[in-house]
Amino acid sequence: MQLKDMYSTEFLETLAGSVKDSLPEFKEKQFLAACLTDDWESLKLMERSDRIVYSLHEQFPVDFDQTADILRQIGPSFTGLVAVCLPNYVAKYGLDNWQTSMDLLRLLTQYSSAEFAIRPFLVKYPLETSQQMLRWSKSNNTDVRRLASEGMRPRLPWGMRLKQYMVDPAPVVEILHNLIFDKTEYVQKSVANNLNDISKDHPQLVIDFAKKYWGQQTSTDWVLTRGLRTLFKQGDPVVLKLLGYDPQAADELKKIQLKSVESEVSIGESSTLHYNITSKSNYNLSIYLGYRVHYVRQNKTDSYKDFFLKKTELRSNHSLTGDVKIKWRQLSTRKIYPGLHRIDLLVNAKMVDSCKIQLNNEEY
Repeated sequence: MQLKDMYSTEFLETLAGSVKDSLPEFKEKQFLAACLTDDWESLKLMERSDRIVYSLHEQFPVDFDQTADILRQIGPSFTGLVAVCLPNYVAKYGLDNWQTSMDLLRLLTQYSSAEFAIRPFLVKYPLETSQQMLRWSKSNNTDVRRLASEGMRPRLPWGMRLKQYMVDPAPVVEILHNLIFDKTEYVQKSVANNLNDISKDHPQLVIDFAKKYWGQQTSTDWVLTRGLRTLFKQGDPVVLKLLGYDPQAADELKKIQLKSVESEVSIGESSTLHYNITSKSNYNLSIYLGYRVHYVRQNKTDSYKDFFLKKTELRSNHSLTGDVKIKWRQLSTRKIYPGLHRIDLLVNAKMVDSCKIQLNNEEY
């Protein structure tokens, strides 16, 4: 089952029935027919959400305040990602009704998420909406606080990029200062992802932010570590030191080896990586060991993903050796293709050895 299939016929029927309870003249069959046209199966997740929004709009009142009443009534009945079509309706048709839309998004985000829906308002009303988000960052409600961060992310996946914050993230950072000590993991993850977004355009700003709060609480260190992950992968020496890793650790190693036990496998099978590193240092080395798979892409561009192996203290003249299984399976989030794949062994984000494996088409 693909993620887009959460917008099933059953969901559409349930949604139509709920709307009809609040809007008796709503024609359920007309709504279903408008959604389930011949191209429905080919539509992606957010395209299906858009189709639902358009089909609702065909029958909803022209007066947005009246429509807002309907959405308030049905909102609590729909939760999770599948319900983002409701706040997305607000984004599409509530832009000229700022206050009504803000009140409505504050409600709907507590059942689903308004992280996508808030973004057009940040573009059209940047000052008013960013100030609203700042107030929400102090809310007693976890979902509303999370929206204050997630909705302001400059590079939110599936969402429109907020180019004004890619240029100047100051309004976002002000919110993150309010949320850095948040006790809820749901909010903490959003703060971390937001920092990671910002680091791609303003690395020094995020490093300075991390230095300000590093070491104050276990939870904040966890947030900051996740927020620095892109800079860590890039081997930024300041970030490595902040997280407790020696940027030069790779130069203090000997007998480095990475090899694939199998020279080739088929899609759907697994392969085994064997690795070894030995310290030649006179002092203990704080090691973050990982590997990077360079995936063959259909368009021949390079695409890679990093995988964690272990964190450890490697004593002088001691070795670290082991094996790891790689599952070459198709995922809904990543399609793999046959070809020669390179795999790198990473020590504190630095490549120290590599090997290759041939991936063949799936055998039937």
